[in-house]
Amino acid sequence: MSKTLLVIITDRLSHIIGKGELIDRYYNPGGVFSDVHILMTNDDRPDHAALQRTVGDAKLTLHNLPSGMGLLGKTLWRPFLLKGWADQAVKIAEGIKPDLIRCYGNFINGYAAARIRELLGIPLFVSLHTQPDQTRANPEVDFKTRVFYALSHAVEKYTLQRADKVSCVYGSIMDYAKAKGAKDPFVAYNVINPGKIIRKTDYSLSGPLKILYVGRVIPAKNPLNIIRALQNLDATLTVVGSGSKIQEAEELVRELGLENKVSFIPSMTNDELCRTMHEYDIFAGHSQYSEFPKTVLETSLCGLPILFNSRRGTPVPEFENNIARMVEDSPSGYRSGIEFYLSEKNRADYGSRAVRHADENWSPEHAERVFADIHRELIGL
Repeated sequence: MSKTLLVIITDRLSHIIGKGELIDRYYNPGGVFSDVHILMTNDDRPDHAALQRTVGDAKLTLHNLPSGMGLLGKTLWRPFLLKGWADQAVKIAEGIKPDLIRCYGNFINGYAAARIRELLGIPLFVSLHTQPDQTRANPEVDFKTRVFYALSHAVEKYTLQRADKVSCVYGSIMDYAKAKGAKDPFVAYNVINPGKIIRKTDYSLSGPLKILYVGRVIPAKNPLNIIRALQNLDATLTVVGSGSKIQEAEELVRELGLENKVSFIPSMTNDELCRTMHEYDIFAGHSQYSEFPKTVLETSLCGLPILFNSRRGTPVPEFENNIARMVEDSPSGYRSGIEFYLSEKNRADYGSRAVRHADENWSPEHAERVFADIHRELIGL
């Protein structure tokens, strides 16, 4: 029996395509649906053919429901003022007749989905990928992001109170979900690139310790303290990512005379990253959010030893399982972590420890099966 899914997202998919971050069946885990409609709350026109892999063998149809600054100015994203805009999403759903509404995040896309749930009675499943309250309280977050999260407060709660299922992609989101009225939220880790990750088997060094950093280079996420820690150490750093702090990072490298130790790669496809991360000796991450980044999911499944900074605020349960070497968020903290990983025994110990835990909790096969089962449950299969 054919089943139809309507996915509502805020992402500009053309940007995701451009960054090479597409994942097989991400929007149709387990191939449960034969028809998948993706409704974007923007005017993006992504490459339809490139997106096909994200829905597997299903028929893919794309829709737009632009929001933008005009809508923001008229409504300030207040639910009672957004109804006219959301009515357009309801009309689209009436034409599609989906069996399930799926939202990634609970922002303006979630409000549109919640209105469909209210008016048409179609089940709604929302997955949460950030902890908005923590972001709102974080002084390191850039102004544009702070404004976005300040305005989204009301629609976040509206969405979660009306969703049939709410999942969190890491444990520190759970308290937020409960506080905003989600019914029985649970942790279900993100589906990451199936079949592309190569397991690391050799922890010996063939030269300087090769460190990999992957992520946005922005105020609350950047490799600056990692770079500062490299002075007088037999180690190199590859930074994969871009953002508002990239120029400062490059200037810091020149100031410290580390040009022969640090290299910058603005972007890399996720397929290529997953195929090559095993060639590095350790992964070093940095974040001032209470999150468990997707990059750590990937590197732990690879068996790459992980170095990460401890943070104040909401604990991150996944980092309390001794799968990463946690250090103070300072040059001296990262330096102590890098020195710790100069030992092959320590690298092998933490790499094997991480991969055991990852296989049990967020392997791509397991994660995809979890989401597919949720979808089947909600549509009565």
